[in-house]
Amino acid sequence: MKTFHKGEISFVENRDNWTVNIEVGWNRRMTKTTIKSRKLDLMVVFISCKLSKSNLLINFSYFFFHRSEAYSFSGTKSEYSEVILSSKATIPLMESKNYEIGLDGKHLFFSGGTRRKDISSLSNIFKLNEVLMKDIDKLKP
Repeated sequence: MKTFHKGEISFVENRDNWTVNIEVGWNRRMTKTTIKSRKLDLMVVFISCKLSKSNLLINFSYFFFHRSEAYSFSGTKSEYSEVILSSKATIPLMESKNYEIGLDGKHLFFSGGTRRKDISSLSNIFKLNEVLMKDIDKLKP
């Protein structure tokens, strides 16, 4: 099967209480996935927050010869952001390249990259996003 070296696709999927907008772009080496999940039965909007990799702290750790990973949380904490921070799905999602996980308006969003030939990691992103959506659904709207 021949695949294109570079491309982009987007589609929308409707689930129980969620509408999931998925955008995938790829080149020869990387696949970048953006998932925006909109909660349909949410009465109020999510308080904006974002979890991402802190490049500044990582550079300091390399400077002092102690390799470590550092993460940055920006925005306001809420019961929904606590779900993201405590969910079992968050740590595996954070293994993506240049990832961002967060809440904005009525959307839960994820953006991150995987190696193009790593199909299992790509499929895990969709499964882990579904786990996050189920964890958010457990909270009362």
